[in-house]
Amino acid sequence: MYSKENPWIAEREATVCTWKFDYMRGYVSNMNVSLINDFMCLSARQLKNYAVMLKECGFTGVQVMDICAAWRASGGWENVHDKFKAFADACHAIGLKFTVWCWAAEFSGHGWAEPDAVYQNADRSKPAYEDGRVRAIFNKYYDIYADLAPYADRLIAHFFDPGNLTDIPSIIYFFKLLESKFKAKNPKIKTAVDTWGCPEGYPEALVNAGMKDVMLMELPFLPVWRQQGKRAAFREGVKKLGCDLGSWGWYTADMETDQLALMTVNNRVLKDVFNQTRAQADCVMAPSYWSETDAYHILNFFSLYAAGHLLVNPDDDPDRLLRDAARAVTGENTENEKRLVSVLELIRDARSGDSWDSYWWTEPGYVLKNYNHKTVLNRADAAISALETLINEPEPDAIPFPIERRQLYKLIMPHLHQIKKYAEFSRDFEELKQMKKDGKSKEELQKKVGALNCEIPEYNCVIGLWGQVEARAAFEQVSEFCRENGLRAPQRSPFVRFEQKRRLIDRLTVEQRGKAEPVFVDISFYEGGMIGAEYARSLMEELFTEGVLVKNADGKYALSDAEAYKFDFSM
Repeated sequence: MYSKENPWIAEREATVCTWKFDYMRGYVSNMNVSLINDFMCLSARQLKNYAVMLKECGFTGVQVMDICAAWRASGGWENVHDKFKAFADACHAIGLKFTVWCWAAEFSGHGWAEPDAVYQNADRSKPAYEDGRVRAIFNKYYDIYADLAPYADRLIAHFFDPGNLTDIPSIIYFFKLLESKFKAKNPKIKTAVDTWGCPEGYPEALVNAGMKDVMLMELPFLPVWRQQGKRAAFREGVKKLGCDLGSWGWYTADMETDQLALMTVNNRVLKDVFNQTRAQADCVMAPSYWSETDAYHILNFFSLYAAGHLLVNPDDDPDRLLRDAARAVTGENTENEKRLVSVLELIRDARSGDSWDSYWWTEPGYVLKNYNHKTVLNRADAAISALETLINEPEPDAIPFPIERRQLYKLIMPHLHQIKKYAEFSRDFEELKQMKKDGKSKEELQKKVGALNCEIPEYNCVIGLWGQVEARAAFEQVSEFCRENGLRAPQRSPFVRFEQKRRLIDRLTVEQRGKAEPVFVDISFYEGGMIGAEYARSLMEELFTEGVLVKNADGKYALSDAEAYKFDFSM
């Protein structure tokens, strides 16, 4: 039924996420992460090969995220735009389209210092756009975004996250403003809005305001879009309005690296999500455009390859696509292809599984909470050995790649060691649970808890705000077991506690920069629920005791030497 000439999704793009690997979300520094795989560090030559790589994945275009966090991490918006322009030229040269996605109401924070950022009317009873200060800041940043207009084929505006602009009349006003600035420089540009976090009635309001040629974009698989009838109802509305339908894929091919950052292989997960999405609402209307996340960049090639080709033909075999992706890397060397496939299958089975239920960390079937350690341990050493062989192989005669194959393999290697260590933890944790079933004493259980190795090293991998993924899962499971059985939970090692305290300070330092008075924050500032509010508070208390932080009467914390950070600017 589907083919290249008759694809399921006509326009398919990879969304290049621009969180900086060593400066995650503009808050947290990571001095050990490798920047070889960091998109924002690629040269013009590497960007050309990156475009070729994405075309090999079956995409018809690319989408880049223009955000102030990337500007801060790269020294300014001009530096980021120069890179985007070179990338756009590389894409256009081989027939790929180029889309600019921008934070349409976020011009401050994440390390970017903008003292004049105002998003709400001083009179809260009135729309934001009626306040001259608000109009001024939006005009300033929309002019920056529009610098990319001559290079773009499509503009996507992202309004509702992180929540600065809230009233619909102002969103309509500023969308028209943004669109006008882009069209003044590029009359042919197409426009779209994603619906992340939007209230009911938002897309209809845009169209009723006269923007009938705007593409309205759903989200593929986050919980709200899985509610019975939600997707079908949205598509019915889009069809009735006469608009194009797009899908802004997020998390499906890859985890966003500012959160649970890890290398995954999602060929089967993508097949599952695409099939469920089709079943939910394709009978109403199928999207003409779909983008998929490219957050871990080159290491995500194998999932992106599956994504692009499944968007052409969702009935395709995801396992064959994985083999094809491996062959694109190894070239026509059958033995090396088999070696790489064995590595990729282990990563898939240990971190993603076969479906959204096994891949997504809040689902009951989440693979790290339902672990088959025997299968993983039986394969881990063989996979490591296979990868060691590949590292020493000469560069093959295959498609151009942004980095050398041996660099790709070396970047994959620490992920295999993390997987092996987590499998060893899971084996020992199963023994602990069996001891409980066998009626062992509390003392024996506590001794076993103390012997567990819950620490999974970060190595040189990308780490998001919530820490190394397997280590997080290990401590969560053991801590829950200890709570249920009246045992003392294991503590993070002194080194890891030091690293995590330093990252808490990094984030508070970012908030403090450029401000004359100390900034006081509570535990919620650190998304304590993700690292554990109790644990976050213990770290903050240690920092308070050490004199690094001060505390006010409300129990909030600030840097003890806040004045050291009062000079900061971005523009």
